[in-house]
Amino acid sequence: MKARTAKPPSGLAARLAVRRGEFVQLRRRILAHRWAWLAAFVVGCSLLVAPTRSSRYPALTAGDVAASDVVVELDVVLPDPEATEDNRRRSSLEVLPVYVLEASPETVAGEKLQRVFDEGRRQGQGSTADLARRLGEASELVVQPREAEALRAARFSEELLGVLSETARKLYRQGIVADRAELLRVADKGVTLRDARTGDERLELDVFRLIDGGAGLAEVVEQKLADEPSVARAWRAPLAAFLARVLRPNVVFDRTETLARRLRAAESVQEVSVRLPRGRVLVRRGDEVTPQAARLLAALAERNSPSRIILPLFGVLLLNLLLAGAWQFFAIRQTPSREEALVRFGAVAVLSLVLLLLIRGFAFLAGSVAGAVMRDPFGHVELYLPAIPHATGPILASLMFGLPFGMLFAAVQALQTSLMVGGDASLPIYAMISGMAAIFASQRLKDRYVLARVGALVAAANALAVLGLALWHGKLPQGDVLAAQMSAGAFGGLMAAVLASFLLPLMEALTGTVTDIRLLELSNPNLPLLKRLSVEAPGTFQHSLAMANLAEAAAEAIGANPLLARVCCYYHDIGKLVKPEYFVENQRGANPHDNLTPWMSALVVSNHVKAGLELARKYKLPEPIRESIATHHGTKLIHYFFSRAKERANGDSGEVPEDEFRYPGPRPMSKEMGILLLADAVEAASRTLQDPTPGKLQAMIDQVIKNILEDGQLDDCELTLKDVEKIGAEFYWVLTNAFHHRIEYPGFDFNRRRRGKE
Repeated sequence: MKARTAKPPSGLAARLAVRRGEFVQLRRRILAHRWAWLAAFVVGCSLLVAPTRSSRYPALTAGDVAASDVVVELDVVLPDPEATEDNRRRSSLEVLPVYVLEASPETVAGEKLQRVFDEGRRQGQGSTADLARRLGEASELVVQPREAEALRAARFSEELLGVLSETARKLYRQGIVADRAELLRVADKGVTLRDARTGDERLELDVFRLIDGGAGLAEVVEQKLADEPSVARAWRAPLAAFLARVLRPNVVFDRTETLARRLRAAESVQEVSVRLPRGRVLVRRGDEVTPQAARLLAALAERNSPSRIILPLFGVLLLNLLLAGAWQFFAIRQTPSREEALVRFGAVAVLSLVLLLLIRGFAFLAGSVAGAVMRDPFGHVELYLPAIPHATGPILASLMFGLPFGMLFAAVQALQTSLMVGGDASLPIYAMISGMAAIFASQRLKDRYVLARVGALVAAANALAVLGLALWHGKLPQGDVLAAQMSAGAFGGLMAAVLASFLLPLMEALTGTVTDIRLLELSNPNLPLLKRLSVEAPGTFQHSLAMANLAEAAAEAIGANPLLARVCCYYHDIGKLVKPEYFVENQRGANPHDNLTPWMSALVVSNHVKAGLELARKYKLPEPIRESIATHHGTKLIHYFFSRAKERANGDSGEVPEDEFRYPGPRPMSKEMGILLLADAVEAASRTLQDPTPGKLQAMIDQVIKNILEDGQLDDCELTLKDVEKIGAEFYWVLTNAFHHRIEYPGFDFNRRRRGKE
């Protein structure tokens, strides 16, 4: 079949194609503006994440009459100072008073008794008043004359000393407190009694057994002396008064320690908060403002003050600046060149802004639904937050940039969503689980329609995450509430897949990124451009298919993208559609180059690169395929026509510059493009072998790769010598399988018949 020549594009179509190409380059230049996208990421994400200021609340005091209904605009949690103070007061009162059981008063009392008796025995004569004075000086006590007379009547005997000392010990063991009336006020709870010697503490519930060390102590002592037959009845009262004055309380109230413990108890009380759901009416029109409503209005006004908004905004700005720095560092580590890292960061910034805007919209929608539902507990926004499609961003990031970018995007988005929506640690955990489930479910995704399956998997993961977090809190909510939250999570997973399917083509167009899904769509041989190639340039089409097998195997061997390598092979020679008969694989008759000079032939052959780029722009092929068209020959020399030109020049005694016979380039800059250049040269050279034995194939591959390396065509790409060695081995394996021998069919001699025709 005679090959059909493609019509050259019209002037308008050519101008539009050029403009589309300029747009692609302009898009890359825009995305590569590092500082512009850094500012856009930090400022844009901060404005979307930072808390917003709701409408102003009226300044009403207790007793005012409300001129209109005052409704809570957003779910808010406000501190309740009065309830907090009341709880602190109750907590402090729960602390028992601390009393110290001291041992020193008993020792001091014994010493004073001993000094009194020693002084009386030594100088017991004289008047009663004089004796009382001397006894008081000896014991540092006030001794009344009647008490001194009673002691002298007993002759300061050891027996009386023993009775008084034993009575003192009994009273001290029972406990003498300074103010028994104050102690009895906590009789229902008891006191904390601490031993001053050992530091041990115990709860003393029977506070009634403690003796009052005040005016009533003398009566208690007199009752104790009544049981002593050695003490005359007439002297019991004065001796009791004397001993009561000797005794000092040994159970002492520790006011400092008690106050410190009560302060610590009060400080340990958590602040009480009041939760005001969205839509709650604080004050109705015409009603008098209650003190509680006035306090809540004041708290809302304080919460919405400029200082309460500006400070969080600066905090969010700082956090997003750190996240932007992390993204740039990560992009530099994960991409081959600095320019590509800048473009990748710009694309991530665009994706982040779009997704945060989407999440904020869904958060607003969740709040609106909660505000519209008046039935408790379905009026709480927490029930609807799981419906936010957290997985959309990670799905897009993993499909566009790969698994590492998707995982980091899920983590960053979970943090930003937590800052935006607030709440406890459950929300970022839930967002992370949803994002990770989406990333792993979307791996090896080869069809846009399979995103429905991803949505089902993410929906199941979301529902299980909601259940797991509910169990983690230690208290399951009501059955209908849990069912509502799990349903919201499942809806969020399905919605994430739907939004990802809708946004993926848009994000591909905005960022110039090519996903595996897009590459698979481009690999369809029934697409118009590939269909034209198979019909109008069948030899070139077969060359592209064979070259694709080589490139795909090599890419898998060195860890490059095999799908990208294969699809680029399909389109790398589409420029030959302009003049297919000028390329040997499509020729079925006379060679048009026989009538052209070598210079014109080289120009026609090299022009298929430029023509291919124009067709790529016309058919809106993505940037990596355009790169493959431009770089699949690099700046290699067109040897055949260069040799013919040298032969002609030798006859004319002139020299031929190599630059006139080289492809325009540029040279390949990525692994996949380097593989394409090698595969194109090796596949073309393999067609020249008459008897492609394994030895000849290996020698041919080695020679072709050696020439390309010596020509410096791979100097700008990421391929190492080890990679090149693996690529050569894969080329050999594919070609030996392609050129395998078959047994002859019985009764047929195809070679003889061909020779006969020749």
